Amino acid sequence: MALQQINVDDITTLILIIIAIILVAIILYIGTRLIVGKKETETGYILRLLLVSLVIVLLVAVIIGAVIGGIGQLDPFDPPIFAGAAAQLIPILVYLAIVFLIKYILIPERGEIEKWNASIWIGVITLFLIYLFNIITTQFFQTPIIHGV
Repeated sequence: MALQQINVDDITTLILIIIAIILVAIILYIGTRLIVGKKETETGYILRLLLVSLVIVLLVAVIIGAVIGGIGQLDPFDPPIFAGAAAQLIPILVYLAIVFLIKYILIPERGEIEKWNASIWIGVITLFLIYLFNIITTQFFQTPIIHGV
């Protein structure tokens, strides 16, 4: 239902995924700079930004669609019950995973409460802009990055 059904040889899809990773890295950098005040851009920090953005794009683009599609196919009931519940629950779990990624990998050493607050807000900003990017790519290229959500 997500990227596993898209032909990876399709250059447009591959370019959109690379653009999404770069945009998420930029969004994470801006969000971290605004909320936490991190201004340094050493190599380790840039690599952590790219790693977290890659995981976020894969979580949002692949995991959400794959899990919802898989649960929908395994649902034994005639009107699918579990697929609807999964469609509502999986994005919340992905958001929680993103908050933990941001807290433990991206944010510099700060107090425990400050790290949680910053992680939550950076996660909200990041997911909002990812879904906005998905809407824009759907309008211009008819190829959404996030399928089924």
